[in-house]
Amino acid sequence: GMGGVGKTTIARAVYDEIACRFEACCFLENVKVGFMKHGEQHMQTELLSSISGNKVESFDILKNGFQVMLKSLGHKKVLLVVDDVDKLAQIEALLGKEHSFGGGSRIIITTRDVQLLSGADAIYSPKLFSGARALKLFRRYAFRTNQPTKDYDDLSWCAVKYAKGLPLALKVL
Repeated sequence: GMGGVGKTTIARAVYDEIACRFEACCFLENVKVGFMKHGEQHMQTELLSSISGNKVESFDILKNGFQVMLKSLGHKKVLLVVDDVDKLAQIEALLGKEHSFGGGSRIIITTRDVQLLSGADAIYSPKLFSGARALKLFRRYAFRTNQPTKDYDDLSWCAVKYAKGLPLALKVL
């Protein structure tokens, strides 16, 4: 989905709601930025550290190999969120071409490019807000209330119309 539509917010809410059902959990936020700033190996250490519950260092990956270390965790029921992916190479670097976690594991990937999800079991595309829902979100952030404000009704509707239902725009305005 497009930027600001709520992909990360939805993924975080799902993660928070179901994390207790898994043996290991990892929410890798801003993967695109993480790969650009810190590199592939750093992102792999973050993933392995979260899933294993132990601090994994870069030299561990160099010595043992990332895929070997990942496969050793394959028996665990894992919840993994890979947020803001923009290249297939990032998914492959973190999960391998044949990712294998324990039965019942779930992997959630957020991206602007639906083409990266060609092998996914299911794809959810967030919808833009409309009318009353958009106004309610705008009011919550602008006035810290969901109650109508007669003095600002026209202005509120102008802001909602301007944001075109985009949740992040409604919050910022």
